Amino acid sequence: RYAYAPILATSRLRSSMPPFSHVTSNVASLLVVAGAVSSCVAVIFASGRKRGRENSAQTSRRSCSDDKSTYESLIGRTPLIKLTKLSALLGDGRSVYVKMECMNPGGTGKDRAALRMIQDAEECGALPPPLGPCGPCGVARTNDSAEAPTGDESNHMDESIRLAISRSRTGGIVVEGTSGSTGISLASLCAVRGHSAIVVMPDDQAKEKQTMLKCLGAVVHIVPNAAISNPNQYVNVARRIANRINDRSDELEQHEELAAGRCINIKATFINQFENLSNYSTHLEWTGPELWSQAGGNIDAFVMSSGTGGTISGVGRYLKSHSCNPYCKVVLVDPPGSALHSKIKYGVAYASQQSERTLRRHRYDTLAEGIGLDRVTANFAMGCDAAVIDDSIRVSDQEAVDMAHWLLREEGLFVGSSSAMNVVGAVRVAANLPPNSNAVTIICDGGQRHVSRFWNRDFVVDWGLQWPEDGSDKSVPSSIAELFRT
Repeated sequence: RYAYAPILATSRLRSSMPPFSHVTSNVASLLVVAGAVSSCVAVIFASGRKRGRENSAQTSRRSCSDDKSTYESLIGRTPLIKLTKLSALLGDGRSVYVKMECMNPGGTGKDRAALRMIQDAEECGALPPPLGPCGPCGVARTNDSAEAPTGDESNHMDESIRLAISRSRTGGIVVEGTSGSTGISLASLCAVRGHSAIVVMPDDQAKEKQTMLKCLGAVVHIVPNAAISNPNQYVNVARRIANRINDRSDELEQHEELAAGRCINIKATFINQFENLSNYSTHLEWTGPELWSQAGGNIDAFVMSSGTGGTISGVGRYLKSHSCNPYCKVVLVDPPGSALHSKIKYGVAYASQQSERTLRRHRYDTLAEGIGLDRVTANFAMGCDAAVIDDSIRVSDQEAVDMAHWLLREEGLFVGSSSAMNVVGAVRVAANLPPNSNAVTIICDGGQRHVSRFWNRDFVVDWGLQWPEDGSDKSVPSSIAELFRT
């Protein structure tokens, strides 16, 4: 069980992690220990009852904020499982394992980084302290409309701000630009910590993500597609909203309707998941050690795609640390149109789609959501510039769609687009490892968040792809078909 006490984003990152100790003992030692423990039980129980009575008043006075919420206590310790049928096809003892990060309470591994980034903001004063789990210190007002209306940009922002202030029980407002998953994690955590959340999303994401955010009480601020160089790109808009709140905090606190009789200190923080190194630290100090321990140190390759870059950089750095396996291969899986593949392969962040006059999408030309970028973020740089990431694999949309359907049929896993791409990459890497090697990847989220796009036949066919279930023969992913040709 790993502690995730807050750290500041500006704190010095640990250069290495202590190795796991493996305790072994023989039967005689166990019997001795068991006898010693049993002889002390009565004494400990009796003295414990006495201390419990003496300290009951002190315990009742202890701040409830010392305890984790139910949601937070469920984050982490996600299972690591072997894809049995896929591994059997690889042969020679080669195996593919997946860490089920989709089993975090928010349905995604983003829960880990979201928690750390909020805690860091609270610790450094960018957000007010959270409410304790004993109960609210006030009642959050709600509004019939969970989504700020579109229209004039200034009015659009002001309406989102108004809704967020009315819902915050601490005066804290978390603002983030996200394709959905991080926003869902932030909104869930804000709900239990007393803050409100403004989630800025591009308008090309699956509708079910917007619906989930609204149900969680987040203010959903939708903006048109745009490149990062455009001031109206969703990340840039999120930053601007947070600055607007802080610049006007005195005025907003005095506003009679917004304050509604509450004495609140309004503070907004732009989480900035792409550049916030608390993201990277979370996976270096938490996800990486957890994965290494679950695998018993038997990891020969770690393969996954990159959204912010925090997971592949942090986990990869830990796995390559001197206390683990410096020879573990870390391989990026990149979708069509992303510039990160070229950055790893050739040292230049570029994709051929960037030279086209018209892109299907504002960032890259792919059906996958939440992965691939046209720039190198601070989190990705921690893996790229430090030579943590060894290689990169380009995976097509068709391969991802085929793999997702194959996993559902053969392994019983209903996965999203990025997870399907991760498994394609893991199969390719594992096929080229020595016998008895293990490749590990991440199941980021389930297919439930992708039913209107990635798991929608009409949408997939309109995208120019083949629906695997059409016809009598089910499509076999090319990465698997290649195994039968070798």
